[in-house]
Amino acid sequence: MAVHHLLRRGVSSGSPIHPLRGLFLASKELGRHPLSSAAAGDAAAELRSAREDVRQLLKATSCHPILVRLGWHDAGTYDKNIPEWPKCGGANGSLRFEVELKHGANAGLVNALKLIQSIKDKFSGVTYADLFQLASATAIEEAGGPKIPMIYGRVDVTAPEQCPPEGRLPAAGPPSPAEHLREVFYRMGLNDKEIVALSGAHTLGRARPERSGWGKPETKYTKDGPGAPGGQSWTSQWLKFDNSYFKAIKERRDEDLLVLPTDAVLFEDSSFKIYAEKYATDQDAFFEDYAEAHAKLSNLGAKFDPPKGISLE
Repeated sequence: MAVHHLLRRGVSSGSPIHPLRGLFLASKELGRHPLSSAAAGDAAAELRSAREDVRQLLKATSCHPILVRLGWHDAGTYDKNIPEWPKCGGANGSLRFEVELKHGANAGLVNALKLIQSIKDKFSGVTYADLFQLASATAIEEAGGPKIPMIYGRVDVTAPEQCPPEGRLPAAGPPSPAEHLREVFYRMGLNDKEIVALSGAHTLGRARPERSGWGKPETKYTKDGPGAPGGQSWTSQWLKFDNSYFKAIKERRDEDLLVLPTDAVLFEDSSFKIYAEKYATDQDAFFEDYAEAHAKLSNLGAKFDPPKGISLE
């Protein structure tokens, strides 16, 4: 998702990482029966417990950016022009398989899987597809961002052969940034407002040159961590979700802050600029539009059981 390069980011944790424990094995989801109302209630309780464990993980490791990236990159492969599930890609848990983890845009995301695998082991009824999106939304909220109106019940794909082809996620420095962003996000069914709002999640995290080819090895904002030091952030407080990304991109006054071609274009393209200018001055408007766009992204290509999904609220 990032579906933006949002996120070729490194894990922000220096903490011990849980072993993979069969991370790349196909899950045993074949032959699932539709959930009864009682089973859906049990599923909601398990999801709530998993969410609490994600919150504790975030407090312990400051891994907010890479968990956002995990959810985005699972969902961001969606192609609205392909009607068949799971060929359409999207939020279906396929990113847990090694073949997709090795896609260039997913460099470093194995670290996110290692971080949450113990939660998946503990709550086996929660699908990878749900856990990825739950972790991503919870990371936004715990970093001070808006409440995301999420639903759950996503069904996992079951084999690596069901992974999407490489090349569906955005590049950081394409020759025509605005055209590239529209090509990628329009394919997902997202519009200009949603492109700009979602880009605002760059307020979190860092780019690491060894993974993405972008950013400085270290800046005054990243040399001391938290977590593994290094990389270049878009904002000075890169674990706080607010509208400072838009302010920093507009002002371009701090050489220690990252500005990618696909960031700069938000204030250069006439349609994108309308929203970028608005979000730079109105954080409430940004939060409202971001929450809506994030929720929409998290549902792309998902197959739900029960069909209307499960709400935790």
